[in-house]
Amino acid sequence: MKIHSLSNIALISVLLQVNVLATEFIVKDVSDEKGKDGTWIALPYAFSSDSMGLTGGVVGIANGFIQPQMTIVATVFMGEDIPVKNINQVGIQKDNTARSEGMFLAVSGYKPFFSNRMFISLLASYAYYPNQRLYLNGANDSVKNLDEEKVTSVSPLQTQGFNNWASLDFRYVLPIGEGEDSITPIIKLSRGLAVNRGDKGNGIPFVSGQTIFGTELFYNKLTADKFTKEPSLSTSGLRLYLEHDNTDYPDNPSRGYNMILKASVDFGFANSTQSWNSVEAGYSHYFEMPNFSWTRQNVVALSAWTAYSPSWDSSQRGSNTVLDKNAPPMWEGARLGGFTRMRAYDMNRFSDKAAVYATAEYRLIPELNPMHDQKWSPVPIDWFQMVLFDEWLLSII
Repeated sequence: MKIHSLSNIALISVLLQVNVLATEFIVKDVSDEKGKDGTWIALPYAFSSDSMGLTGGVVGIANGFIQPQMTIVATVFMGEDIPVKNINQVGIQKDNTARSEGMFLAVSGYKPFFSNRMFISLLASYAYYPNQRLYLNGANDSVKNLDEEKVTSVSPLQTQGFNNWASLDFRYVLPIGEGEDSITPIIKLSRGLAVNRGDKGNGIPFVSGQTIFGTELFYNKLTADKFTKEPSLSTSGLRLYLEHDNTDYPDNPSRGYNMILKASVDFGFANSTQSWNSVEAGYSHYFEMPNFSWTRQNVVALSAWTAYSPSWDSSQRGSNTVLDKNAPPMWEGARLGGFTRMRAYDMNRFSDKAAVYATAEYRLIPELNPMHDQKWSPVPIDWFQMVLFDEWLLSII
């Protein structure tokens, strides 16, 4: 059996868009007359989906309290019972019910006392989902044989199980470019647009802009317990990366570029399924276009990304019988599908030894904002953006 891709239920990413890999900076809103040092909010939420049923939870977000650049996000959620099936040792399906439940914590941008240039971030999730999808045997059908009794004849396998993961990230701002004099630059925003960064973006690489060297410790375990002898995958290892950002506003750039290089390795220690390694590189460039009479910002963004796993041996099966020998799990290495690459498909639906991907976007922020200054809303919506994009999968092998 070969698990070829996985649809992670990335609930938290949808709700919060927490992104650890970004430059370190402090945001100040020019309309904040009170000059508050920190803000916080707690909100309930609810949604319904085929994979999780009716689900509700509460999220809390705190920004700038312990340290001005820090953000803390936490949420818990629980879903209704939905029908699921288990298969016992003799291959008989048994009807049952299961529900989604879990919790998530993100702490980003903590500066330790022993370093003025280091920032530590933590992301962790513990969750159970009733309908995760695993793509088997190299097939990528959207719906096919979901109720089959044999694992090897199902594509994709729809199953309940845990998806638990954590990452601890140490980021060091190098003393070059903008980081030489300003470790955490203050970016002033007016309705979502930076107003004090007119001289930033499109500078000489590593002479201007911010450059960060990072070390990440990661762990992830996924189970598919529809079956008595369920497939499970776990990985834990080390990731090193070098990130360079030369844009005016990293969260919503209008000009400039950023690039990142990563190398990841799982040594096969402890409970890891097997050892593996991979490398990847990404580059994005942003072009500011003239505004129309009804727009505040027009940007064309071009991006390219590639990944390769040198350790992957497709001629042999690993000892776990689920992956090829020394192949990374489908959420690592050359993977496509989800919020950032091949967005029409499930999370990490396609995975293989190597991939090359590119995309073009047209981003538009209109002058009209019906949600501006709505007194009844607990969350200020200063701006919204529309994006048209086209994606190309140049190669996956």
